[in-house]
Amino acid sequence: MKLPVTLLLAAALLTVAVAVPFGPLLVVDHAVADGLHGYAVNHPAITTAMQTWTDICQPWTFRAILAATAAWLWWRRRPWQAAWVVTTATVCSVVETALKASLGRVRPHWTDPLSTAAGGSYPSGHALTSAMACAVLLILAWPTATRTTRQAFVAAAMAIPLVTGFTRLYLGVHFVSDVVGGWLIAVALVAATVKAFSGVRARR
Repeated sequence: MKLPVTLLLAAALLTVAVAVPFGPLLVVDHAVADGLHGYAVNHPAITTAMQTWTDICQPWTFRAILAATAAWLWWRRRPWQAAWVVTTATVCSVVETALKASLGRVRPHWTDPLSTAAGGSYPSGHALTSAMACAVLLILAWPTATRTTRQAFVAAAMAIPLVTGFTRLYLGVHFVSDVVGGWLIAVALVAATVKAFSGVRARR
């Protein structure tokens, strides 16, 4: 089975499990949330660091980076790549908004919250947008990167979304499935838009 289809199926299955909802998934979600919250309330210094990271790596930060990247690509006369960046970012934003609105999943609730967030819980916008942006930037940088820089880019493209997603769990504003769902949806949609744009260009 081709990668985009496999990723889309995985994202769809998790989304269905959240929508149903699937009992074992809820057990894991709440167990992890309770465990992390119990730790976080007793370690304020770590909590402050997590909040700082999550504030910096918010969705609009990555959208601004991608907007600047698209503008630079257009200026460099690479319109197809610029269009791909804009399309991918837009599709991911629309899908995220639609899922949050349609599922209306309630976020974790605490009597002593460490942080607050608005809107539906699934999927995590921080996880989705950071993973999407890092994947897009990695794909753009890959052809001209050296072997050493490729390794560094891959490490960064994996670490940034992982840490960003973890901060959302640590701060108690998302469940594990929200974050994993965001990652899966992001990678699936990036793979799908790469496939779509490659197909269109091949036919021209």
